[in-house]
Amino acid sequence: MSTTISTLFHEVERLDNRSLDIFIDNVMSLRVRREVSNQQRQEALLLEKINKSLPLKQVERFRMLNKKRLDETLTASEYDELLILLEKTEKLNTNRVKHLSALARLRNVSVRELMKQLDINLANG
Repeated sequence: MSTTISTLFHEVERLDNRSLDIFIDNVMSLRVRREVSNQQRQEALLLEKINKSLPLKQVERFRMLNKKRLDETLTASEYDELLILLEKTEKLNTNRVKHLSALARLRNVSVRELMKQLDINLANG
């Protein structure tokens, strides 16, 4: 690859100033496009992680078990199952906050501002 770069550099040396300016502008545009594309991929990945949730069956089961807990009709084994689902939910929320923070840094905004942009309210999930 260095031979190619060296050859390219020698070719660029032959350009007049106007052509050199055009070449530099094109190279800079290419660099910006690549960076934007990379940032878009990173944002998409982070948004996917932020939106990750329990499978629908587990969400429904959690709600049913929680209702039984509130009604005080929960068995010991159901209570253990509820704790496992609660732990999974807490882990997802912890990861969600971590990914929100990473996305906020990437966008150069506060987490609070990012949450406004994405219409996210952690109190409501």
